[in-house]
Amino acid sequence: MAQAGAGDKQWGAFMPGVPEVRTFPSRTWMRLHNRQWRKPQPDLLTYSVGPGLPALRSALADYLRSSRGVICTPEQIIVTNGSHAALQLIALLLGDVGDSAWVENPGYWGVHSVWRSSGLDTQPVAVDGDGLQVEEGARLGAPKLIYVSPSHQYPLGAVMSLARRRRLLAYARRHDSWIVEDDYDSEFRYGRSPLPSLQGLDRHGRVIYLATFSKVIYPGLRLAYMVVPEALVASFQTGLSELFRGGQYLTQAVLADFIAEGHFVSHIRRMRHLYALRRETLLAAIAAHFGARLPIHDGAAGLHLVLGLPDGCDDHAIAEAALQQGILTRPLSAYYRGAAPAQQGLLLGYAHVHEQDIAAHFATLAAVIKAAGISLPSSP
Repeated sequence: MAQAGAGDKQWGAFMPGVPEVRTFPSRTWMRLHNRQWRKPQPDLLTYSVGPGLPALRSALADYLRSSRGVICTPEQIIVTNGSHAALQLIALLLGDVGDSAWVENPGYWGVHSVWRSSGLDTQPVAVDGDGLQVEEGARLGAPKLIYVSPSHQYPLGAVMSLARRRRLLAYARRHDSWIVEDDYDSEFRYGRSPLPSLQGLDRHGRVIYLATFSKVIYPGLRLAYMVVPEALVASFQTGLSELFRGGQYLTQAVLADFIAEGHFVSHIRRMRHLYALRRETLLAAIAAHFGARLPIHDGAAGLHLVLGLPDGCDDHAIAEAALQQGILTRPLSAYYRGAAPAQQGLLLGYAHVHEQDIAAHFATLAAVIKAAGISLPSSP
């Protein structure tokens, strides 16, 4: 349990990765849900053996083509019960025990947990301001799988450059590697439009596009989806049915209506505005206490930012001390694997914190940081 990535506390300032669920259009959702229940179709209530409800897959294909530049047909979409189920299916169908898989470093702990449990050898590969360092990974040898979050690297927020994307795609093609593109929160960019997907640049069928509704709807929905290359459609459809048995077709029908009738895009637009306001409020609070003495990593996107701390401090100890004061945060160093030195910092989720409360909560955290006795750099 000490190594578990998921914590037992999932709500409160400044827990990262948590969207605002109190403003979800529950009345609209309930109306759509009730409409499905008035004349429930038997095929929505029995065992499901397909890759997802056709209506949902069709709605998603239209949305992805227009908003993310994903090139796909509805048949390429595989709906799963959460992103971890998708990652496990990828490992089981495309990997063998002992195969290597590159994972961004720092990166999402869940990829290591799921892929290692499936017998893969996950290898951390460093990221920089342009994303995953392909040349560094190449020194480890060609992998079977490559996991990246190019639109908003988790947790540092870097956006993979076009040159780096092309280099990664070329490498995957040469070595028959599969790229898993996790597009977990690309809808929320502030000040500019969302970037097109890596999958949209792929001309050789090497990218599996992965997304979830946890950030844009609510985490408890437990629905995610993949867009797989055409060559993998049949095997993934069969694999999902045989190994996992998808489900929640009634919920998928409600979600399909939610998307098709425009509520999904409207909800994203409202939340983007709200999150931008809360991000600016948190940035102002940081500036009020520390000026520009501590670096901030966020890529102007997503639901969290990273407040950098000086080398030599203990971000685990600071996060634990903050918890004793009622503030939830995650130490940046916990997202590193391998022998490479870890940056120190704190992940601060702002999406679910009322803007009028952010200053007071951050004042508490700032006091904890200052009490740690770390030496802050001078203002630039």
